[in-house]
Amino acid sequence: MSAELDFLFGVHNHQPVGNFDGVIAEACRQAYHPFLELAKQFPGVTLNVHVSGGLLEWLKERAPATFDLLGELAQAGRIELLTGGFHEPILPSIPDWDKVGQIQHLSEFLRRHFGMHPRGMWLAERVWEPHLPKALREAGVEYVLVDDSHFALAGLDPDRLGGYYLTEEQGETLAVFPISRRLRYQVPFAEPARTLELLAERRGQTRAMTLVDDGEKFGVWPGTSQHVYAGGWLARFFGQLTSTGWLRFGMFSRYLDQFPPTDRIYLPTAAYAEMSEWALPADAGEALASAREQLASLPGGQAAAAWLRGGFWRNFLVKYPEANDCYWKMLRLSRWIRAALARQPDDPRLVAARTQLWRGQGNDAYWHGVFGGIYLPHLRRATKHALITAERLLRETEEPASIRWSHTDLNGDGREEVAISTETLSLVLNPHAGGSLTELVYVPKRIDLADVLTRRPEAYHAQVKAAAAADPGRIQTIHERVAVKEPGLGAFLDYDRFRRACLLDGLFQDTGTPDPLHPWELGLVTLGDARMETTLGEVGEWITVGFLIKHPDSWPLIVQKIVSVRGAAAELRATYRLTWSGEAPLRAGWGVQWNLALTAGEAPGRYLRLPGRPSLGSRGQADHRLSLSLVDEWVGAEVELRWDRPARVGWAPVETVSLSEAGFERIYQGSAILLYWPVQLTPGEEWQEQVSLRVSEVGQSAE
Repeated sequence: MSAELDFLFGVHNHQPVGNFDGVIAEACRQAYHPFLELAKQFPGVTLNVHVSGGLLEWLKERAPATFDLLGELAQAGRIELLTGGFHEPILPSIPDWDKVGQIQHLSEFLRRHFGMHPRGMWLAERVWEPHLPKALREAGVEYVLVDDSHFALAGLDPDRLGGYYLTEEQGETLAVFPISRRLRYQVPFAEPARTLELLAERRGQTRAMTLVDDGEKFGVWPGTSQHVYAGGWLARFFGQLTSTGWLRFGMFSRYLDQFPPTDRIYLPTAAYAEMSEWALPADAGEALASAREQLASLPGGQAAAAWLRGGFWRNFLVKYPEANDCYWKMLRLSRWIRAALARQPDDPRLVAARTQLWRGQGNDAYWHGVFGGIYLPHLRRATKHALITAERLLRETEEPASIRWSHTDLNGDGREEVAISTETLSLVLNPHAGGSLTELVYVPKRIDLADVLTRRPEAYHAQVKAAAAADPGRIQTIHERVAVKEPGLGAFLDYDRFRRACLLDGLFQDTGTPDPLHPWELGLVTLGDARMETTLGEVGEWITVGFLIKHPDSWPLIVQKIVSVRGAAAELRATYRLTWSGEAPLRAGWGVQWNLALTAGEAPGRYLRLPGRPSLGSRGQADHRLSLSLVDEWVGAEVELRWDRPARVGWAPVETVSLSEAGFERIYQGSAILLYWPVQLTPGEEWQEQVSLRVSEVGQSAE
């Protein structure tokens, strides 16, 4: 057979905004550099490479040898560089002007540093929506890569796909290359001969096959460094594939110029198969996995399983309200920045604000799958840091104001929230959730002190107990691998009744001691999901937000909570007034839970200001206290809680169990602090208490 086959092969390299320098450096040493170095030794190998903008900047500054090697191979015609969103956003989720701006920013970076004008792009997480072609063509993109599962949902057989297909939106045409899932799961886990067999099957049926996948699988994924390099897999792969006589490594642009499209296609909303599973609610995810397993056991069931699609990427914003809050903040800032730049296009503060906005659009902290995503606090902090910085830069271009507030729907849930912003604090209160506080930004340090992730069920939690039986010796794809980073993780699979927040309140039984982490099982009245009447006002230099609920859960009780914020200092106060109208005296307890996030639970310089300096990740209790401080010397902030009458204070770490490329792991998300007072009221009597929170800067200890 004389037919030739173009193998359009390459890698996508990306590191999240805010990832640790050591992690990126290790990825460079173990995967990015050795992969390029080995490819250089095989003249017959040409590659298609995408490196996200943030990683390119890091390589340029911290790993110039790898940056220069990339440029050397590109200049030699051995690599075609792909563009994309500069900070790897999920493109359908950001405004069109940011889509175009981010793509053109990366294209210009590649032109300026490597002398190349990219024609195609890597689509972050291969999240596709049908409106994309128009914006991509406006950004100068001629082709894009998606998974063959996208084509399966349009009715095509993945095993018969090849070359590229044309799609369009409003007459703007775009070439789409399908990435082979079979190849993606084989490389680098099966021997190269298996890949050659699969490619030989398609020889004569199509002119080209595409495989571009994460560069981290060539050295960073567990076990792959030894397997790919020391074990010689990649050298065998390049050697065997370049010695066939009928297979050639190809570049997308050359193929596009030489060959017509295979056909036309309209793709539905889709992402890669695993992403669509992760986007589902936990129960639905388990049901989908079970249905696929049952279907695959039937004759022809494996092919039919391709029609079982999962969820829609945007539903991560429903699954994780914390991500949704960031998303809506990003949208507000995007509109604000665009309007400001239209008026003052040369203002460097606005250009810097747009750069921070784009950093805050990076996808990693907005979703969760095998790669951690929203469960990793340092990624969430980096995203919020960027958005907070963008907002402060914008504020600098406006008329100064010591305090601002609004009462509107901030997150698209159809209910109004209260936002208050001062020079030092920015907070969001939720009248429909008991007046709880879900954002508490300390502006000088660009940190959200209320960013504590809620503990929720995940579909994979059912696998935690089974993980110990997994074979640790076999090299597996990330999606097959089941492992645990420590024993006993099943004990941490508790789930929260309410979203983690500050100012979560309740009336408790007077017997027993409520657990600071999950006290609500002893609650007589819990207000975490109560809708409160709300009033706003100004008293001197304070903005006050009043919350009121009468007879919650039919109890003869009136609860009033007044939250006050002062423009001149990083301080807020919460004043509680309980009025009892029952026929008999009330003997109970009143509890206020704060969920506060600093940068680590068990690390030097992160502690409670108590005798012995217990760590933020510790658990404990102290009676007859009038204050408690949380200190983070690394970030340079101290959070002090004070109240009027002696209280029992308990604290405990909020820890989640999530899935990462290394297996199941426990992650510290923040500290739960419960303040508890005994309450005794006769009919008609009132009880009052005030709690204040003040944030200040703190230096590093000399210890």
